[in-house]
Amino acid sequence: MSCKYYFWDGNYACMKKREGDRRVDDDWYYKYCRNYDYDDCPIYKGDSSYSGACFLTSACTEAKGLPDDCDELTTLRLFRDTYLKNRNGGIEDILEYYKKAPGIVAAIKAHENASFIFEAIYQELILPCVKMIKQGKYEETYRAYKDYVLMLEAQYVT
Repeated sequence: MSCKYYFWDGNYACMKKREGDRRVDDDWYYKYCRNYDYDDCPIYKGDSSYSGACFLTSACTEAKGLPDDCDELTTLRLFRDTYLKNRNGGIEDILEYYKKAPGIVAAIKAHENASFIFEAIYQELILPCVKMIKQGKYEETYRAYKDYVLMLEAQYVT
C-alpha cells in the first residue's frame, strides 16, 4: 500500500505537488510514496498550509473555529481518498479541484462578507455532503460538491 497522495497516470505521480509536472521518479516513489514516509517526504513536509487539500471545507471550518481533524474534514477527506480517488475520472477531478479551489477561497477571503459566505457554504454544501456520505450516497455527494464548486468559481473567480 502506498501514500494516499500517490497516483498512477502512466508514471508515478503525487497529488501534493502543486506546480508543474506531478510525476516523481522511481527512487522518490520507493523512498517516500510506497512506505508512507511523510516525516521525510519534502513534498509533504514542506507544505504546512496543505491541510489535506480540502480547500473549501478547510476555509469553512477554519472560519467556524473548528479543528483540522473535525468530523467534516475527516469525512470529506476519507470520501476523497476512498470513493473519489477510485471513481472513474476521480483523480482528474481531484487535480482539477486543486487547481480551482485555492482561487475560489482567495476570492472569497477578499470579499467583505467572507465569514457570511463561508457560513453559507458550510450550511449549503459541507453539512449536506457529510450527511450524504454517512448515508452512503456517494455519487450524489460527488455531484453536489462538483456542481457547487463550479457555481462558486463562476460567481467569485470568472
